[in-house]
Amino acid sequence: MSGATEPHGGNTAGDSERDTPIPSRAAKPVTASGSRPSRTHRFLAKAEKKIDKFKLKLGLKEQGTESRGTSEASTTAASTGESTTAPTGKTWAVVAGALKMTLSGAVLFIPDPFKGPAQALLKIINVFEQTKSNNEEMEDLKARCDLLNESMANAIKGKDESLLSAELKESIGRLVKGIHDTFRATVVEYSTGIAAYLMVEDNSEAVKEANQKMDQILQCFWIKNLVAGALVLSDIRKTVKDQEGWMVKLCATTDNHFKSASLRQLKHVPGAAYDSQELAKVNPCFQGTRVRLLAGIGRWMSNTALEEQGASKPIYVLDGIAGIGISTVAKTVAQHAAAINSLGATFFFSRDHADRQQAADFVHTIAYQLACCDASYGKAIATAIDGHPESLHKIMAQQFSVLVAKPLSDMLKQRATPLVFVFDALDECAQPDASDILSLIITSISKLPNVKVFLTTRPDLMLRIKYQSNALANCFHLQEIEAVIVDSDIRLYLNYYLSLSSIQKVFEGTEWDSWAPTKHQQEQLVRVSDKLFIFASTAVKLILSYQGRGPEKTLTSILSLEPKQGMVKLYQKVLEIATPTDILRPSKDWDLWLADFKTAIGTTIILQHPVSVKALERLLQLESPDLGPMLRNMHSVLAPFDDGPNPTYKIHHKSFPDFVTNAAVCPEDFWIEESKYHLQLAKCCLKTMDQQLCFNICQVSVADQYKALADLPELNKERLTEELQYAVCNWAAHFAKSNPE
Repeated sequence: MSGATEPHGGNTAGDSERDTPIPSRAAKPVTASGSRPSRTHRFLAKAEKKIDKFKLKLGLKEQGTESRGTSEASTTAASTGESTTAPTGKTWAVVAGALKMTLSGAVLFIPDPFKGPAQALLKIINVFEQTKSNNEEMEDLKARCDLLNESMANAIKGKDESLLSAELKESIGRLVKGIHDTFRATVVEYSTGIAAYLMVEDNSEAVKEANQKMDQILQCFWIKNLVAGALVLSDIRKTVKDQEGWMVKLCATTDNHFKSASLRQLKHVPGAAYDSQELAKVNPCFQGTRVRLLAGIGRWMSNTALEEQGASKPIYVLDGIAGIGISTVAKTVAQHAAAINSLGATFFFSRDHADRQQAADFVHTIAYQLACCDASYGKAIATAIDGHPESLHKIMAQQFSVLVAKPLSDMLKQRATPLVFVFDALDECAQPDASDILSLIITSISKLPNVKVFLTTRPDLMLRIKYQSNALANCFHLQEIEAVIVDSDIRLYLNYYLSLSSIQKVFEGTEWDSWAPTKHQQEQLVRVSDKLFIFASTAVKLILSYQGRGPEKTLTSILSLEPKQGMVKLYQKVLEIATPTDILRPSKDWDLWLADFKTAIGTTIILQHPVSVKALERLLQLESPDLGPMLRNMHSVLAPFDDGPNPTYKIHHKSFPDFVTNAAVCPEDFWIEESKYHLQLAKCCLKTMDQQLCFNICQVSVADQYKALADLPELNKERLTEELQYAVCNWAAHFAKSNPE
């Protein structure tokens, strides 16, 4: 799961040249297709002229000029998308007029339940144009109205109504209703119904409360839509550049790393961080996909009281079957939370890495990442370490209490925005450690003030029983998303990677550089994918590979599969394409090739952590060391870290090792018996250690041999080869998994 590294899809990576994001459908300019603009867009396009006349009438703008202290962009944001400058130089008339224009455009497309509040809000804003008060509370309210206008304008700028997602329309509707309910506290009705209102200008407490409520509502709207990808962070930064408080903190670029010798005592796991090199091949969701899911996660992250009851739960568990894309969702959530200074810590578990499949350094890693994300947190954690150094070696619950909970609780209470922890692929942590970590999440981490925990896992029985029965957790099963939504996401992904321009980049100068699948073939591939992003991404890699019979024949072969055959048949097709066609079966040459192939694949899938091809060849001490060609032919399921002469390969997705080690589904010739290759690697590790280890291998001088490690001069590590380092650290793990009895 955490190894899902497919190209920008629900769960895939891909070559760097194909990793460039494309505009989502929701962000496509109206003029891009040449179609006639919608009623909403035509309405917004007229806003500029109307508001210019409005400003001229008020004497705020001379013909062809702009008055000092007012920004033309603020009143045309709905049609031009430009950001405002400081709102303090605008009159209530200008602010209210711009807000009414944007609201009038929004009324046309927001869902019906929100149209009534929107129309009532328009009437309330009429009152603001007549206000005479300029006290501090009213000035703050004016500034927030300007921010409200900018927020909605940024969400819909440059977009045709038909291209706005249902989630964004609903979010704008919720925003409008929330503001309407807030403003009702600042006015009184003076006639029947909602025909007219009077401003309660002298009730400063009511206005002050309205300002606080607007902060909450705007914060929820921003966080939700930034996480969902519906808003652009740079637009928000422009909007809040003259503001203070949570608005700036949410969007500012900060460098708060607190450096302390005490923090070096934390045995953190660098590869567990979402942005580590080990996770470089795990890409976020392909732009424009998982929109509804991310919007729901953003709504859960953004608030505790303003939305439905489930939003107040501190834990969000996303579970799903292998290949459905939960790890890419986790990385997307982590990236978006980090962008708005709301990410506390991440831990991406992996059964491929010994330090990421156990609980030993879990709390240390959380504490270290928290110390790095905020200088005040770092100082508090360092003080806790200095005061209680023994806590570093206690059980997890005590470590967390001393290193995180006690030193940070008071500071977390002061946060205006939530702090999010993202933990991915908990099922890949060995038992009982996985259950212990889940218990810590439920009993301790989620109890921290203003903290939210986003957790992904396969629906492992022991874990599922625990989180599904807990009142603190929202549970969402990714495989239950409607097929039409997943199919739409996969279609968007395939339309990009199998477009003529993408294919030309891959096959430039070959006979296939003008080929592209038909729309009917793409629809067939969507159907065969059967809601699995890993299927679609693996199919794309096969089609765009130089190995095999060419893209057209490969696609035809894939389309012959039945949808319910899923990954099993696709992986069988991968093995078929990797098999040389010039070797007779059976024959001695076939036996030799198959033995080399199984050694290459068998050892690669059971390595405790990836090593380079040359180091693996030296570790195995093969008679004819040439694993490179074997591994290159499996490019659709193996991800090279680089394209140099000595690449390091990593499994794209856990479903492939599951397939080749399952005798019931893998062809007999290619079946990998795990215990056999664990034993082979254990022997090779011992042999390598016997050959390369020697006394004083780093050549420390006699005078320095009794010094503390920290006081030693730079060591000579020339003899510490990559294969020796691997052997020393992992021989016991392979031996234990080889069924030595």
